[in-house]
Amino acid sequence: MASDHNRSAKTPTLATNHGEEEQQEHDLISSLPDAILHIILSKLEIRDAAVTTTVSKRWTPLFPTLPSLKIDAESFNPRYPDMPYDYDPYVESENQWVDALFSVLDARQAPVKKFEIGVEILDHCSDDFYKVFRCLCVSGIEELVIKSYDFEDLYRIPSPVFSSNTIVRLDFFNCNLVVPSKLTGLQGVKSLELVDVTVADDHLRRMISRCKAMEKLVICCCNKVKKIAIRAPSLSELVVSQTIPFAISLQNAPQMASVSVSFGYQTDDKESGGISSLDDSQKIFDRTSEATNLKAFLNKLRGIKNLRLNFSNAYRMILNKEMVLLPASLPPRCYLFELKKLCLSWPLYYGAFNVILYCLLNSSPNLMEIIICVDASHDYKNCPIHLVLDFWEKLLPPAECVN
Repeated sequence: MASDHNRSAKTPTLATNHGEEEQQEHDLISSLPDAILHIILSKLEIRDAAVTTTVSKRWTPLFPTLPSLKIDAESFNPRYPDMPYDYDPYVESENQWVDALFSVLDARQAPVKKFEIGVEILDHCSDDFYKVFRCLCVSGIEELVIKSYDFEDLYRIPSPVFSSNTIVRLDFFNCNLVVPSKLTGLQGVKSLELVDVTVADDHLRRMISRCKAMEKLVICCCNKVKKIAIRAPSLSELVVSQTIPFAISLQNAPQMASVSVSFGYQTDDKESGGISSLDDSQKIFDRTSEATNLKAFLNKLRGIKNLRLNFSNAYRMILNKEMVLLPASLPPRCYLFELKKLCLSWPLYYGAFNVILYCLLNSSPNLMEIIICVDASHDYKNCPIHLVLDFWEKLLPPAECVN
């Protein structure tokens, strides 16, 4: 009976193994190349991607060799049932969370090529994250995204980042950028994005100048920035959006083809860091001549093909006082001969913007398309704007080349 019992116990095991073999034979996903499976895993939460190592021998080596890692607070937090949809994740236990991150990195069997992290404990655990970023940079990281969600203590970008010559993409959010006076890396950076970053003008200039291979530069709502000096021989795309007065100095950007700049100056206290009224903000605006800055900027755009400019109402109020400084056209040597598409966005109260439009049209002989957008926040229902049918035809100068 014991023998019969043993035989009956073994039978399901053999059947199960045979079933697994048949299942593997029909597992088309597992037959895909590693590169495709890596893409699939990169779309999963990191803990779900890690579980795939137990699926089969085919999947076991995939997670430790995953070239892309995206880390956030929930990556190593406990999971709870019935989690609210609008739950705002945060790191529940710093020590356990950091230990889990180190475990993932220690188990790596191939260098990480793309690493994105967004948590609020970067500054609290700066020593631990220094080790993380040093390890990543030494091993040949190519894309690095650092997002700090601690809005009181800014995380300072660690020094190993500035020594890496393998990085091609850098994205920083809500960080403190202090650039060493002597840089040994960053020569391979092709894309640099700074959002809500605190950085002084000289440090920003040093950073941009060092990234000689940079093709795309994004600067959005950065603190302390007053003058953006650009020496970037490979730069082809520039995106700038600031809410405080600033100037752009294009000192060397011969490859520039696409430019988008938003002069989104604000007078609201919350959005302008303590500016409570237009009278108070005027003190800041008075430090610089917006008309002079704008002319100097436009004079350096000779080779661009696409230009987008966005102006706020606060910017208009300042520029109206300087209309006499705005030219009817750029100097002939600064004409925008390559410009094909122009997009302008401004409040409905045109004022000085008409002069800007007139200047650009007079200076763009080969312009093919122009788009004019008005402030989307305007209350058209209660305050409709009535324009005559040929309003723009009367406003614009003759320009047969414009569609």
